[in-house]
Amino acid sequence: MNTHVDRRWRLLTAAMPLFAILLIATAAPGAVHPQDGPHVDVRISIDESAVVVRLEMNLVFLDHIVDFPREDPARISTIEWPALEPLLLDFFIRRHPLRVDGRVIEPSVEGLQINDPDLALLPLFPISGERGLRKIRFELVYPTDGKPSTVELSWTTFPPDILTDAIDPPPLDIAAELDAEGVRQPLLFSGERPGVTWNAMGESIDARLLEVPASPVDPPTSIPVLAIVLFVIGGAVILIGWVMSRTSGSSTPLVASAAVEGLFLIAGVAVLFTDVGTVGIGGGPRAPDAVEAEAIFRPLHANVYRAFDYVEESDIYDALDRSVEGPFLQKLYRTIFQSLVMQEEGGAVARISEVRPIDIAVGEIRRANGDDGVVRSAFDVECRWQVEGVVSHWGHSHRRVNEYVAEWDAVDGPEGWRLVGARITEQDRLETADEDHFGVGDEFEL
Repeated sequence: MNTHVDRRWRLLTAAMPLFAILLIATAAPGAVHPQDGPHVDVRISIDESAVVVRLEMNLVFLDHIVDFPREDPARISTIEWPALEPLLLDFFIRRHPLRVDGRVIEPSVEGLQINDPDLALLPLFPISGERGLRKIRFELVYPTDGKPSTVELSWTTFPPDILTDAIDPPPLDIAAELDAEGVRQPLLFSGERPGVTWNAMGESIDARLLEVPASPVDPPTSIPVLAIVLFVIGGAVILIGWVMSRTSGSSTPLVASAAVEGLFLIAGVAVLFTDVGTVGIGGGPRAPDAVEAEAIFRPLHANVYRAFDYVEESDIYDALDRSVEGPFLQKLYRTIFQSLVMQEEGGAVARISEVRPIDIAVGEIRRANGDDGVVRSAFDVECRWQVEGVVSHWGHSHRRVNEYVAEWDAVDGPEGWRLVGARITEQDRLETADEDHFGVGDEFEL
C-alpha cells in the first residue's frame, strides 16, 4: 500500500447550522485554532447497507492506541505504512466493538490516508510537535443486512487531556457526531458515557416535531328542539283533555289525554338521552387566552430548533415550514444556510444541544381578518431563552451558551399556528466553564 497524501485535505467536519437567532459562527478561518495534544474526530453514519465510522486522528492519538514504532516518530514512511492497517483493525475489533441488532460486526478498514500538513502551524503544537499536526484518516465499514434497528458502539479510549492539566491530566472527552435517518446529533464520549446506543425511529418529520395545539374552540349551545316539541305537545294534549272533562262533566277525556301525554313525555325523555333532534347554536373558534397562547408558542419555538437536527437542506426546509410561514420563513432559511457556509469555511462545527426558555410573556391576543379574508386568531409573545451549543474543532468540543430576548408574532393560518415574524431586542454570550478564545460570533439581525 502506498502512502496516500491529500494536500488539500481538510478536517472531515460536516457543518450544521445553528439557528441564526441563537448561535451564529462568524469566525474567520484564522480564528479557528487547532489544539495541541492527542485528538481524534469521530463521525458515525448509519444507512441501509452499512454503519460507517469515519475517524481522523493525529499521530499522538495513534501512538496512544497502538504500538507502532517508526524511524521518525513524526512521520510514517512508505515501508512502515503497510503495517498500520492491520494494527488499526485489530485495535478497534478488540477495544471498540460495534453491535448491530445485538450481533457483533467486524469492520473493514477503507480509505486509509495521511495528510501533508502545513508546517507553518507547528508553533501551535509546542508539546506534540509535528506528531500533533500530522494526521491519518480512514473509515471503519460495518456491513449490514438492510437497515438496522439498533446499533451499539463502545468507546473506551480516552487519552490524557494535557491542555487541561499538564501535570495530572484528566481523561480527554471525545466529541463525535451521528448521522442517521436524515438527522444529525452531537455526541460526547467520556468515562461516564463510554459509547452510544442508537435505535431506529423510522418516523416522518411531523412525528419528530412537538405537537402544536390547535386554536381553542367554544362548543355550541345544544338546544333539544325535538324534546321541547314533544313536551309542548304532551302539555297541550293534557290541557285539551282537562277542558273537555270540565265541559262534559266526564273524566274520560282527562284520563285519555293523560295517557297520551304520558307517551309524549316518555318520548321526550328518550330523545333527551339520545341527543336526537338537538340543534347546536353559536360556538366556534375563539382567540386563545394567555395560558393557551403560551402552550401554543412553546412547541412552535422548540420546533424551529429541531428543524436543524436534519442534514439535508430539503428536510430542514420542510421541518421549518411546520413552524414558520410567509416571508419570515424564506428570510430565516436563507440566513441560516449562509451561516452554514461560513462555518464550513471556518472549519467549525456547531450543534444545538439544548434550548431553555427562561421567561415567556404573552402580549396582545386578537381576532382579525387574514390575507384570505377569514377571521383568524393571532398573538404576540416576548420570550427570553438560552441556547446551548457544542462547537467542535479538531476533535474537541466546547460549550457555548447564548441568551436572547425577542418579540415573536404567531398567527393561526390555514395549516395551523405559525410564527410569522421576530424582532431581537437583546442578545448576550454567557460565560461557561470551558470558555476559551475560540472565535464564534453571536450577532444576528432579523
